[in-house]
Amino acid sequence: MWLSRALSWTVCVSMVLPNAVPGAEQPPLPQSLPKTVAVAAFKNGLAFVVRQGAVQLQSGTGRITPIPNATLGTLWLAPGEANTSLDEVVAYRYNVSAERPIQSIAEVLQANAGKTVTITYSMNMKDYTGEIVGVREWKPSPEDSGAEGSPMQPVVSAKPQYLLLRVDKKLLAFPIGSIANAVLPDDTNFQEKVEQQRTALRFKIKGAGEKTDLTMGYLEHGLGWTPSYMISLADDKTAQITMQAVVMDDAEDLNNTDVFFVVGVPNFAYSETPSPMSLQQNLLSFMKDAGRRDGDNYRMYSNAIAGQMIGAEYKELDANNEPSFAQTVTELSGSPEEDLFLYSRTGVTLARGERATYNVFSSTVGYEHIYEWEVVDPQRVDAYGNVVPYNPNSPDATAKNSIWHSIRLKNTTKFPWTSAPTMVISGTKPVSQDTLPYTPKAATSNLKITIATDIRSSHEEREVARQQNVQRRHGYEFDLVTVEGTMKLKNYKSKEVKVNIDKTLRGEVETLSDTGKAVKLGEAIQTDNPLSRLTWEIPLKAGEERVVTYRYKIFVRG
Repeated sequence: MWLSRALSWTVCVSMVLPNAVPGAEQPPLPQSLPKTVAVAAFKNGLAFVVRQGAVQLQSGTGRITPIPNATLGTLWLAPGEANTSLDEVVAYRYNVSAERPIQSIAEVLQANAGKTVTITYSMNMKDYTGEIVGVREWKPSPEDSGAEGSPMQPVVSAKPQYLLLRVDKKLLAFPIGSIANAVLPDDTNFQEKVEQQRTALRFKIKGAGEKTDLTMGYLEHGLGWTPSYMISLADDKTAQITMQAVVMDDAEDLNNTDVFFVVGVPNFAYSETPSPMSLQQNLLSFMKDAGRRDGDNYRMYSNAIAGQMIGAEYKELDANNEPSFAQTVTELSGSPEEDLFLYSRTGVTLARGERATYNVFSSTVGYEHIYEWEVVDPQRVDAYGNVVPYNPNSPDATAKNSIWHSIRLKNTTKFPWTSAPTMVISGTKPVSQDTLPYTPKAATSNLKITIATDIRSSHEEREVARQQNVQRRHGYEFDLVTVEGTMKLKNYKSKEVKVNIDKTLRGEVETLSDTGKAVKLGEAIQTDNPLSRLTWEIPLKAGEERVVTYRYKIFVRG
């Protein structure tokens, strides 16, 4: 019943709606997007773009083009005047007449039909002068198409084109590929008029006058930054650290724009899903794409579209003359949480496709030389006492057990240090390059320099005691084995150094020499052989040799 009524209503409406009248007034062409005033760029190639500028209105309606390639849920518009509100935003397509350069000789001849041209026919190298009638494609006859249902079908090849030329009241056809030369008149047209489809946004503002100061924001791909550091070692205690930001712009034309380089881990759940307002997908493709990209979150996502689940986070927005979206939903308020840090750069001018490097900061910081030894042993017994078979393809432990010369830097600057490639120099000489980890203000980080060949190390473990059949579980008997490890260090340098030793092992730690520290980790605490981390800080004078020992017990299945 309801279906028949709906169909009847549709028929009635279609009968009373007027048809398009030729020559009727066309809607005004949209104006260009407002100027880009600010960009927050992330290291993963995402950027939040803010545009602001005056947009002309007709009866409260404005039009802007093109539609940005915004991601889902990030395209927002807001008027800047008091007592105004955004009523609706519509994404639509429209056609414009444009000219494009003609690429081929066939297109040039076709676009200049009616004009006189002289061609040279390559088959006999004769010249022919006449009026261009047009260019036609050869169409095969039914006999050339093969019998219907025949298993042998002709090979489809490119269709040959022919120039139709009226010469002395005769119509001649010349294959385009056989025209060796063509003499064209001075008024030859090398441009072709075409209809181009473009996209735009139509929006309506309540309470607005003839124009509005529109603020527009959206998240898009194609504009990001990557950091890098240079550390210049001034002496044995101070260094100059300089940070640079390399901006890669494949999305926006920036002109005197404020750019913010964001440090932190952004959480944009739908950054890989295009906004429906960008008119890039139909509804079916959009829903399939969202489900494929969001995985387990798709049910919540689809329910949100259906109106069955509603969730929101409200941020307190400024209401001054700066670009703001506060008046889009004026009744919402809240308090912000800031877990990201932004380096700022004003007055950036960068065209789409360009790259630029900017110095972010430079400061003097303190550092100290340290030597790090991470002792690595192949696993022989697992957490449950099972013997792990020897793997002959395991990496060489000698390379892993090398002692690294590092520098420990303290961040006394006004900025956190984001994780980035770091070049270390001494004067004008390169020293090393590695990754400086993320370092908050007032924190310290270690940066590897090179392997310390002047500090030799060796390490071995041996069994010193065994208690057999100390427990029985699940039909298996376990031995309790006592293992003693020995680590030897010798300093061949002409100065005193400090070596930090770090080792992880399975078992119950009993003793550590040289004021070492043992921390039992929470991993697999229900097992017989817990995981522990051992650390030492060993000072070594010039030429000194030290022996560091530890002892632990471990259950081994008999």
